Amino acid sequence: MKTLLTGATGLVGANLAHLLCEQGERPRLLVRERSDRRGLRGLRYEEVLGDVLDADSLREAMKGVGRVYHVAGIVRFDPFTREDVSRINAQGTRNVLEAARAAAVRRVVVVSSVAAVGHGTLAEPATEDSGYNYAGDNPYHESKREAERLALAASGPGLEVLAGNPSFVLGPYDVKPSTGELLLLVAKGIVAAYPSGGINVVNAQDVARGLKLIMEKGRPGERYILGGENLTFRELLTLCAEEVGVTPPRLPLPDEVVKVVGKVGDVVGRLSPDLFKHVNTTFTQALPLPAYQSSAKAMRELGYQPRPVRLGIREALRWFQEEGMLPRDRPLTPRGVVG
Repeated sequence: MKTLLTGATGLVGANLAHLLCEQGERPRLLVRERSDRRGLRGLRYEEVLGDVLDADSLREAMKGVGRVYHVAGIVRFDPFTREDVSRINAQGTRNVLEAARAAAVRRVVVVSSVAAVGHGTLAEPATEDSGYNYAGDNPYHESKREAERLALAASGPGLEVLAGNPSFVLGPYDVKPSTGELLLLVAKGIVAAYPSGGINVVNAQDVARGLKLIMEKGRPGERYILGGENLTFRELLTLCAEEVGVTPPRLPLPDEVVKVVGKVGDVVGRLSPDLFKHVNTTFTQALPLPAYQSSAKAMRELGYQPRPVRLGIREALRWFQEEGMLPRDRPLTPRGVVG
């Protein structure tokens, strides 16, 4: 059965493409002409040029396909790119679903996010049944919620649709980089402080395995959180620092300072949205939160087994160094031991 994968040049998509190829598949990848393909180096795959916003390219890509992993999307939190975020994440998902139904595709797994679920505490982490409780107007969160709503509503006779909700993903093949930007900043020794909140962090390779399990075993119309470890930001930054061999940040960042930084970004970001995409109130208001989730449903129903996050950090740093994004002449000296 032919498999189509959108978003294959991104962090999650590239790790999924590697997994499918390692397990003997030769997937079809929908790739934009100018996309950076370094994360796909060495893989055997069938390439189709196109875009999730181009209905004609989707119709061509869907020919003979039995199942689809829709991973393509954009992660932006600044208010200046709201229309682009909505168009790519929500309308792009609608386009993929319509093309899949027209091509008689049997099963589609849409990659959503825990941003569409909500957040909880360590004592009561959020689950698939939790009510959405992020405050404020967040373009990315809203676009992922709408994309997931469209996906699960489309599931029915003739087309089974499921959603996977990864948390904060770290791992190799992060060509942009996206979340890996945090690792590179830590490696440069310029992260001296940590915010008061925390998040769920997961290995990119575990997310890929989780998505494949959803495809194989998931119940149509359901969503599954694909998380790893619930960590405070201090714990996460310490893990990153240990793996790269630098001093972990020791200075707590007061919540009031975080708010001020966000407000400054709201103003200055109008001049350079790309430079300030993570420095705005929409993004910084989540940093003090205990934003934790549970993967118990995926573990129980699918056999999903996330590994220590340290492994994903280690693999990401190794790949960054191989690609020259970290100095090759500076050996990584991980101090952490994976139990």
